Amino acid sequence: MEITLKLTVEEVNGILQTLGQLPTSSGAWPLVVKIKEQAELQVPQDQAPGE
Repeated sequence: MEITLKLTVEEVNGILQTLGQLPTSSGAWPLVVKIKEQAELQVPQDQAPGE
């Protein structure tokens, strides 16, 4: 099952920033990568989340 969320670029950046601060042992990195991949397909390159 998948869930679709509608967030602003700023909200996604905040989530990515928070997840990126977690220790490696948390296992959050695959989620960060998945969010960035999906978001980069939806926004212009100059506003890409996580940059």
